[in-house]
Order: sequence, then C-alpha cells, then structure tokens
Amino acid sequence: MAEEGTHGLWGDLHRPDLTPEQTDFSVIGIPFDGLASARKGAARAPERLRYWSRHLTPFSEDRTRLKDMTICDLGDIPITAPESDFVLVRQKVASLPNMPIILGGDHSVSIPVLQAQRERFKNQRLGILWVDAHPDLCDFFDGSRISHANTMRRALEFGIEPHDVCMVGLRSWEEQEIDLIENGGIHVYTAADVAERGMRKIADSVYNILNDCDVVHISLDIDCLDPSVAPGTGIPEFGGLTSRDVLTLIKSMQDLPLAGLDVVEIAPSLDPSESTVFAGLKIIMEYIAVVARKKH
Repeated sequence: MAEEGTHGLWGDLHRPDLTPEQTDFSVIGIPFDGLASARKGAARAPERLRYWSRHLTPFSEDRTRLKDMTICDLGDIPITAPESDFVLVRQKVASLPNMPIILGGDHSVSIPVLQAQRERFKNQRLGILWVDAHPDLCDFFDGSRISHANTMRRALEFGIEPHDVCMVGLRSWEEQEIDLIENGGIHVYTAADVAERGMRKIADSVYNILNDCDVVHISLDIDCLDPSVAPGTGIPEFGGLTSRDVLTLIKSMQDLPLAGLDVVEIAPSLDPSESTVFAGLKIIMEYIAVVARKKH
C-alpha cells in the first residue's frame, strides 16, 4: 500500500498555493470530543479523514469530474476550553469567503459553526438539513448547555427558525426534547419514516421545504447511519439509515443554495476497519459533487 497515498490531499482537490478567496471550499478540522456524553474518539477523525482522503479519486460515483473544484485546507482549530475556543471557531467560519466543510469532533463543535453561518447570512433565511439519529434539542445535558446533545437547541436560539429545519434519520429522544419535536414546528423524518416511505419521497419533501430558504447548511452526524454500516461512533443507534439512503438524500439537494457542511461524531478508534471514516469521506466527496454539478 502506498502509505503516502495514491493521490494528493482530498483526492487532489487541495490547492496549497491558493487562499480561501480563490477556492470553492475551506476545510477546517475541530479535533474535539470533550463534550461527548458516552464513548470518546471523535477527536481523531480530522486526522484520519485527511489521511485516507489521499486515496480518493477526483470523481463522484456517477463520474462527475471534480478536478475543477478546489479546496483550501486550513488545518485544525484546537479546543481546550470550549466556552472560549468555540468563539474562535465562530469567528473563523464567519469570516470565510467560500463554503466551509467542517470535520468534527463531537456534535458540540457544530454549535459555533451554526452560529457563524447565522452571522454570515444574517439577513437571509438559513435552512438546516440535520441528518442524525438524535435531535440534540436538550437545553441542559450532562452538566452542560453546549454538549453534543444541545447543538440544535442552541442553533434555534441563534435565530434559525424551526420551520427552516428538516431532521432526517431520528430514532432516539430525551424527555426534554419531546415538546419541541412535537409542537415546535421542526420538520421531523424518522429513520422509520424513511424505511416505510422510501428516501426518494422523504428527500423530495425536504427539498420542497428547504427550497424556500436563501441558503442551506447540512449538519451530518455519522450515527444517522445504521451501526452495521458505521459502527465507529459514540452512541450507535440500531435501525438507522442505509448508506444509499444518505447518498440519495445528499444528491437530492442538488439545486438548493448550499452553503456548508459539517460531518461529526466519527470515532476511528471504535471501528478498527475505519469503514466509518470512509463513509464520512464518501459523504464529503458526494457533497462536493453536488456543488460541482450546480457550478458547471
């Protein structure tokens, strides 16, 4: 095996000679899992995603050529004190001139990312496609208001409207989340809904809702996938989405005004095969392909 990789970073899309102003995407790693409530390990995901990205080719699965898409990998933002360091994440993402691709980390790292997106598009409707086994709508969890179970609750407080949020793949709940889920105006599609109705119908419904927004951010927790597909995550939930479900959902957002992606909760140490890492990479590359097809 070529330890250094058969391609360059991000399947040859990384351009170290270019700045964010000159590229389509900025990749930022946030190697932090200190606010995960169960098994740790997600802090190592940015390193493993980058490592294996050198074995990717600059094509999507439908042979969309990605060679004209460019990435500026800005490295990692270390988190030692979340309350203060999350401010640095927010400031960095809010200042980007291009589209962020964020590598978690546990889902708490998406709190400053979503806050930054709200700031970037402060006079526009910001839609959120939330792909996750959990809604993360707790107000206070495990002694914290910024844990990985509080992410969407905090995002709503930043001014993201509930009717502009679509949650897909849900199948686990805390008592304190139920009222918002049932009465808060959020569009909820459980993993069971997907199994019964089919992802194509679910994706069409999501698209029609988010099409009313000015910009759309996708926040994807790898535990949206069934643990048979992606076991390397802190809280695997049985009965999840298939890999084809997730790819169909991402591709179905083709004509939406996409504005960013975060992929979180990949814990490489919990999956010796690293198939969970490869699942994350596939999702990232297919997201890039969606943007590429729209661009060209």
